[in-house]
Amino acid sequence: MTKLFLLTLLASAVFFPSVVKAQEPVPSAFSGTAVNSGGVLRLKAADAYLKWKKDARKLAVEAQAKVNPGTAVAVVEHQGNGELWTILDGNASLADSWKRNELHFGPHVRRVGRWFGYAGGQLTRGGDLPSNMWIGRIGTLLLNNRYDAALSVSRNNFTDISESAVTSIGLTFRSLHPFTEHTGYNYGAGLDRISYTGYSHISPTVVAGINIYLPGGSFDVTATQGESGNRGLMLGYTVYLGGRQ
Repeated sequence: MTKLFLLTLLASAVFFPSVVKAQEPVPSAFSGTAVNSGGVLRLKAADAYLKWKKDARKLAVEAQAKVNPGTAVAVVEHQGNGELWTILDGNASLADSWKRNELHFGPHVRRVGRWFGYAGGQLTRGGDLPSNMWIGRIGTLLLNNRYDAALSVSRNNFTDISESAVTSIGLTFRSLHPFTEHTGYNYGAGLDRISYTGYSHISPTVVAGINIYLPGGSFDVTATQGESGNRGLMLGYTVYLGGRQ
């Protein structure tokens, strides 16, 4: 009788493996759950959840939403990484995801090798020629978003000289450092070729600033240090091009 039972169990494992697996304990997807005052369901992912694919994660989030009726938004977090799920009629949809070591450019946007456009204005004081400047750039992100390079065109008006508009073309290189999900800082250098009535000069500049990342772009505040004590403050907005995945 014992041999017959063992043979039956072995046959079940071979021909009906799902029956045997169904008896195994299912690892917990979350190590902690909470609902904040705004009705957002916050879930702390367990190690098992990180190994699952999107469909399995979706079912886990939906199961927790059923336990907390009325949930419209669920946030899954793990060591600075996270996912944002929207819940409608019990069905979960992945709206966004982020990683601690990546810049946040908005949902489902390509993050490597992407082009960007920039428009801004700068006030320069100190030195011999204070000025106001409009500047535009077109560039690309490099090496997993840690650097960028851009070609710039600027229109400079000297405040102490009437009708003194000068156009310059330059290159800017920056090192990018994310600080939080939506903020970061940068520093770098630029070279501008200034030409005016037969005069031509290459002007170096050191730049440093902060970035406030928004879906599809960033608001940038930058301090500049040029030649002869020229110091500037630049405000502008970067729009990320290159399409969506």
